[in-house]
Amino acid sequence: MNKLKENERIFWDRYVASSSLKVDPTELTVSSGPCGTFDITNSLIELYLAGKKSAASGLVEDYQSTGDPLPKAGDYWIVLDSRENPKIILKTISTEINKFKDLPLRIAIAEGEGDLSIDYWKKVHADLYKPFLKKWGVTHLDEAHIVTEHFEMLFT
Repeated sequence: MNKLKENERIFWDRYVASSSLKVDPTELTVSSGPCGTFDITNSLIELYLAGKKSAASGLVEDYQSTGDPLPKAGDYWIVLDSRENPKIILKTISTEINKFKDLPLRIAIAEGEGDLSIDYWKKVHADLYKPFLKKWGVTHLDEAHIVTEHFEMLFT
């Protein structure tokens, strides 16, 4: 488990205390910081809370470049707002890997962003990844691998 800030630990402990499930308090595996700008982060929080976002994706090559493990079913994570306050606890229920160029429409829909189209998803994610591609060793984004986590929201 990664080290949690005090506010994240308190939020996790509140979830564990309220859960009817048998949850080991040490099972939290990821803490997710703000994503992009203040506005992007807060709009993603709104999508989670509205039930419109049930998936999130990242480049496999990003994980590999940092030595972080790929997400897996059973991972718990805390979503932080733009001020790094914990807002949501999610649990990964499944993962899948696709090439950027082959990402299926159902993933764009599950991510719940924009007009839910593949074109919108690819543009937004290409813009997000572009500054880091060289660092991640990616020369052709279309050939890069996207890992998508499908999750359920457990706690707000």
